[in-house]
Amino acid sequence: MRTIKLTLALLVFAICISSCATILGIDSNTLMKVQKGMTKQDVTSILGQPMHRSFDHEVEGWTYEKNIAGAPGITVIELGFVDGRLTYMDSYEKYTNPPVAVYPSVEVNGDIPSRPHVTVGRGMSERDFQSLYNKVKSKPFKDDQLELLENGIGNRKLSCKQCVRMMSIYTFDDDKLKVLKILAPNIADRENYDEIIDALDFISSEEKARHILGIKK
Repeated sequence: MRTIKLTLALLVFAICISSCATILGIDSNTLMKVQKGMTKQDVTSILGQPMHRSFDHEVEGWTYEKNIAGAPGITVIELGFVDGRLTYMDSYEKYTNPPVAVYPSVEVNGDIPSRPHVTVGRGMSERDFQSLYNKVKSKPFKDDQLELLENGIGNRKLSCKQCVRMMSIYTFDDDKLKVLKILAPNIADRENYDEIIDALDFISSEEKARHILGIKK
């Protein structure tokens, strides 16, 4: 009986260790060891197995949640691999209820969406964005896709890079601009607006995008 109890105790301990592996603490020096161009094996040797994985065309995304010594709360680490090599990395503190500043919207000839403009914070987590992206793309009709996007984004923040990825669902600039009109109030990193402008094919579309984004000439 004692042997059985000991075996069960060890089994429970092993399960707990396994489930907590993704949020074990590391120090900032460990995080600095992760470098662009590393293989997935290189990264797992430093950070262990990721908590979440996602795929977007040729990009494979990994997400970790770690306790970093000296940092309050949990740090989220997002990585992107192309052809098995690390090409993207971002890390930020995880908030249960992140602070959001909301300002009244400004109408310009009726082209700017009327929802509040979210201006504080980072983009959506890779997992949340990928989930919304997949749901939108899975709809067979464009009108249904745009309606789902508007309802799904709500007041959540997103980055210019994520906005461009959502626009990439469509081939033609007119459709991409419809996506931009929906997402413009939620873009957090306004300093990267050029990424959105560069995603359009025609000069006339670029001008319309600048107007939607409120970029003055």
